[in-house]
Amino acid sequence: MYRLAAFDVDGTLLKSDSSLSEATHQALKTMKESGIEIVISSGRPLPGVEMIQDLVGKDLVRYLSSFNGGRIVDTWSDNQVIFEAILPPAEVGEICDFLADYDVDINTYDDHNVLGLKEPNHQYMAHEAQLTGMPIKIENFVENETKVNKLMVTGDPAYLETVRQDLPEDWFDRWNIVKSAPYFLEFNPVDANKGAGLAHLSQEIGVDQEQTMAFGDQENDLTMIEWAGLGVAMGNAVASVKAVADFVTHTNDDEGISHVVDQFITKN
Repeated sequence: MYRLAAFDVDGTLLKSDSSLSEATHQALKTMKESGIEIVISSGRPLPGVEMIQDLVGKDLVRYLSSFNGGRIVDTWSDNQVIFEAILPPAEVGEICDFLADYDVDINTYDDHNVLGLKEPNHQYMAHEAQLTGMPIKIENFVENETKVNKLMVTGDPAYLETVRQDLPEDWFDRWNIVKSAPYFLEFNPVDANKGAGLAHLSQEIGVDQEQTMAFGDQENDLTMIEWAGLGVAMGNAVASVKAVADFVTHTNDDEGISHVVDQFITKN
């Protein structure tokens, strides 16, 4: 019997036009009525995840996992922090210094803004601001030693992939470095990933690993799909996610979540 289900947002919970289908909404209601707690697990900062909670319904979603599992809150207990991971200022500076000569934009977040290290050269930071519902504010967060849960590096997809290949090999052991979209390269604390976040939350609320489900489509979803008792890759997922999934469902535009609920919840 499943008791906790974690959902990625873009490409998973939402359709490609960023809408929530009625079938998906009904599937979430069915899960809740079956005693399954629902957690939204996103790379977005908390305000951006709260937007999705508002869309789904606060009565259905209690827990929010933001920054790829780097900050988890209980929204029914005044956003009590269950887990939080921070990038130390020295490490933020090291990453930003290395990337200074690359044609990329770098941002982090405070509680109300997308913080751009400098004026953006590309449209992707504006896209991130739109996704999160937060305005862009230019601030030298390195010098200010602003609290950083996640660094976002954005740029043209092909170029950004060459940047990733240029990163020192040991960096992938020091930080959790993942793509959440072809134009989003994210630097998270090494202990912050969606799988670890799901494990922290499961332990906090007394749910066994085999009682968990996880749904996703992108590289940053891989750890939670691998960790969950039932890891579900959307039909539109990248190959690496499908490879570790227990089940590959239909695409996000073809009611993939509803299909899983029919197969694993309603039939049981």
